[in-house]
Amino acid sequence: MATVIPFRGLVYDIARVPDLSLVLAPPYDVISPERAAELRARHPHNIVRVDLPEGDPPARYADAATTLSGWIESGILRRDSFPAIYVVAQSWAARGMEAKVRWGFVALLRIEEEGSGIVLPHEDTMDAPRRDRTDLAEALRAQVSPIFMMHTESNLSVTRALQAYDRRTPDRQAQDAAGVDTRLWIVADPVGVRAVCDGLRDHQAFIADGHHRYAAARDLRERLRRSAPPSSEPRSFDHMLAYFCSVESPGLTILPYHRVTRGLEGGRYETLLQELADDFVVKRFAFEGRDHRGEQIRRRLRALAAGGGASMVVYPGGDGFAALVRRADDPSPLMSDLPEPLRDLDVCILHRLILEPRLGIDADRQRAGDALRFTSDVDQAIDWVDGARGQLAFLMQPPDRARLMAVAGMGLRMPQKSTYFHPKVPTGLVMQPLDPIDEVHSVPEGDARVIAS
Repeated sequence: MATVIPFRGLVYDIARVPDLSLVLAPPYDVISPERAAELRARHPHNIVRVDLPEGDPPARYADAATTLSGWIESGILRRDSFPAIYVVAQSWAARGMEAKVRWGFVALLRIEEEGSGIVLPHEDTMDAPRRDRTDLAEALRAQVSPIFMMHTESNLSVTRALQAYDRRTPDRQAQDAAGVDTRLWIVADPVGVRAVCDGLRDHQAFIADGHHRYAAARDLRERLRRSAPPSSEPRSFDHMLAYFCSVESPGLTILPYHRVTRGLEGGRYETLLQELADDFVVKRFAFEGRDHRGEQIRRRLRALAAGGGASMVVYPGGDGFAALVRRADDPSPLMSDLPEPLRDLDVCILHRLILEPRLGIDADRQRAGDALRFTSDVDQAIDWVDGARGQLAFLMQPPDRARLMAVAGMGLRMPQKSTYFHPKVPTGLVMQPLDPIDEVHSVPEGDARVIAS
């Protein structure tokens, strides 16, 4: 069972920063350099200045730490007086989807040993971002961006408990550039805290988004244990700032992560299609004009999904693209050693049959992060190829929840950045200081039958 506890969060003082929309930011790994510049220009206290500092290491980590401590000393940020959980509701209608609301909450998650089977990842990590997040958190002595956890639950009991707070005026509210409205309630009463935390008892917890941040938190825990006085009691750095959402939540939306290759030899597209004929049915398509090319590819992806089986689209630039549909009778030995939940996943097929053997993007290059760019946006992938910031765009289908749970539940790993959970939980909404290290709160005792009045 995952251990979930309340904490005294570090939050923006709304008396000093009444419009949180100006100071929050998406998670670091979905912020382009252009977007980062926009966020810095938006407000002098935007959290991107701390979570994605400019410059080269180690100076940029020191600068971020100085910035954060300055905001705390000046009162821009303040720490809540009582341990709490932070209930979050996010509403949106974007990317052609119907309007949705996703309920969750932020608390602290105890960091578990790798392979313990308690906190279950589903993706591999890359070396550079893992080191970056570890070094930054060590300099900040804080965690400013929550990881995204999914949890199982019985009869949506936790989700319904969270929804009860809709009767109250939220303590914080913000809207991002994509129109996602985020509301937050600070829940410090013992009954409410216990009801939510105990609602996860005996249920599994899966990392949805934030594999690098969780791995970095474990790495930092080991560093700080070596320098901290010995203790049998849990310390702040034994925990990770986390957002929890039910895997059954109607508002949970999983998008694919598309791949765009870099650093390949020229002319690889035509050769690649010829080589793939044994493993895929290859169909070429011409764009119907130069406008709305992203929507044309999205329509093709939807048609492929309706046809069943593993499939994807590859775009090389120019006036057309190709659809790749895995042959049902393909006996490729490159896939035979993969367990069943992974064997039929589009993203695993892409890596095993295309990226690694035919394009030379092996596991080491994937971990190094220099051969692939990732985006959840088809239009951005097209723009990267057209703008010579990439070569081949592989546009993917999203994995379904059941397959994702099966992969994590069996202790298996998908390739890094296989899933994109929408919307993201804003960075800076609530943060976790690591000092004092001995401040760790437990779930309060008492009756947990009623959560909100």
